[in-house]
Amino acid sequence: MLLQGITYNTTMGLVVGIIMILIPLFVRSAAAPHGRPISGFGWAFVFLGAFLGVTGMHMTLTWPLEQIEDTFCCAVDNVTFGEPAAFYGLLTLIAGIAIIRAEEKADQGLRPLDLVATLRPLLYVAAVGGFGLIMFGIAGLHFGQWRPPDVEPIARLLSGSMIEPLTVFAMYVGTGIAALLSPFALTNRLAGRAFTVFTWFFGMMWIFLGLTLFYGHVGFFPYPFNEPVMHP
Repeated sequence: MLLQGITYNTTMGLVVGIIMILIPLFVRSAAAPHGRPISGFGWAFVFLGAFLGVTGMHMTLTWPLEQIEDTFCCAVDNVTFGEPAAFYGLLTLIAGIAIIRAEEKADQGLRPLDLVATLRPLLYVAAVGGFGLIMFGIAGLHFGQWRPPDVEPIARLLSGSMIEPLTVFAMYVGTGIAALLSPFALTNRLAGRAFTVFTWFFGMMWIFLGLTLFYGHVGFFPYPFNEPVMHP
């Protein structure tokens, strides 16, 4: 096994944020009276869900980050990151397929387009998973898993403070709350507004975190920062 481990979770965090940002955009487009096709959103969800589901499943089943020394946060990433990624990635993939098929049936005149009836059963599943995200956020803060590793170029700037632990805690809990609101956001105006705020805000936080890792993981691996070792 390579010293640096498998670090594709760089893109996984970015994909989580993109999915969350796309959901309110999809709802807004589907509710508009112009009658434009929504299959583009469906295919976007298929791609993003497939990527997140496959990588999350691999992380869940293989513990790809456990061998990295001095990075306590990575030792349980298969649980705290891999499992939710697999769960919501596969759910997003199925939702994308359902959207595409529902529009195809409507275009063929076989049945009217009813996205509420199509997606609400999947959103009930997402809502139950939201409780797990909230518990992950609380557990990670309680057991110290959200502390930044000292060898990561960007995160280590916050070493010794509670800024990153509280930020990651808020991201998990906020995403979980958004999932809990999702089944009711389609028909309840107040729940819909709260859902939109939570998905936009925490989706942007996931995107920001993912983008910082595109720099940080390059400096993090394959050797500790500022201690380069030449390889043949």
